[in-house]
Amino acid sequence: MEIIPLDIRQREAAEEVWALQHPAYRVEANLIGVADLPPLKDTIQTLQECGESFLGYRDEEGELIGAVSYERDGPDRLSICRVMVHPNAMRQGIGAKLLTEALAAEPAASTWGVTAEIRNSPALRLYEKFGFERKMTFSPVPEITMVQLIRPPSAS
Repeated sequence: MEIIPLDIRQREAAEEVWALQHPAYRVEANLIGVADLPPLKDTIQTLQECGESFLGYRDEEGELIGAVSYERDGPDRLSICRVMVHPNAMRQGIGAKLLTEALAAEPAASTWGVTAEIRNSPALRLYEKFGFERKMTFSPVPEITMVQLIRPPSAS
């Protein structure tokens, strides 16, 4: 098992991420009771054009079973955009391994941010375990309440 960079601009990588993203985010959609989460609307093309940096977690057979993506928000601030694990591989620490690698990939970043839906307790627990602190909530659409979390420099 290994964590590797994924060049999402390459069609094969985008197809793998898309094939992982849909079952992973369907679990979240069921958990929070919202069927049309934005990640479920992604296409291979929108993934290729998202501008995010991706790391992937492959199992012993080379299958992509986890991925994390992040993007730069400023000279020393980055945001985690996606953390996804295939439903058959959940609860095995893969999300934590991916988050560890993403944070280590950008050592110059002084601050990291992330958002999670308020009913997604597993995601919120994971982020808080890594030193992210809840800062505010907002509702981008009526049925979704997001929590913004920030990982300050002192959590590094």
